Amino acid sequence: MKKKHFSYLTLLLSLSLIIVLYPKLQHPDVFQAFIKQWGNLSLLMDLLIIALLMLFPVVPFVLVAGVNTLLYGWVGGFLLSLTGSLLGAALGFWFARTIGQAWVQPNVEKLGKWGNLIEGNSFSLVLLSRLVPVLPSAAVNYAGGLSQMSFTSFILATFLGKFPMIIWESWVGHDFWRASHHPGRFFIALGIGALLFGSIAYYWYTTSRTNPQP
Repeated sequence: MKKKHFSYLTLLLSLSLIIVLYPKLQHPDVFQAFIKQWGNLSLLMDLLIIALLMLFPVVPFVLVAGVNTLLYGWVGGFLLSLTGSLLGAALGFWFARTIGQAWVQPNVEKLGKWGNLIEGNSFSLVLLSRLVPVLPSAAVNYAGGLSQMSFTSFILATFLGKFPMIIWESWVGHDFWRASHHPGRFFIALGIGALLFGSIAYYWYTTSRTNPQP
């Protein structure tokens, strides 16, 4: 089987799984019960779900990251969320590289400013995009695969950006599900994230306008 055909098949299977799992991702208690029922395989199931959400973000990742802290503690939940995110990013990169890059690169001039981004300094682009919460991770994964950057550079930029972001998302997600216990801390987490990552988003926006081709 050719790589492209295998990628299509895997992508279709991933979409089917996320559709089946979607109802279980709507409430933390249901999600926790679903994960726990897998026993010794619960960690692998959780990793699979996180990776799938990096391909098809049907629910905000911050909510799943919060549930992971409730299930495995602060450190364990963070490491699980980070590992699953890196796995999902690698899959998205691979899908885009095997399915879309052959078409995109010869036609990059037709993509306008998006073509400039794909041809530009992709490492900095991926790193900054991981620090902007409103930018969908799935789009960044696919864009990285369509670019000419190496897989190593992509994963390194993703790791450096995801590390602080998932710390914050785990904090916000945890306190969101436990808002009745400590509502003040939840709003403090939101405020810190808005200040820190909002500044990064503003830097992204201003530099992209003044320097549209990195």
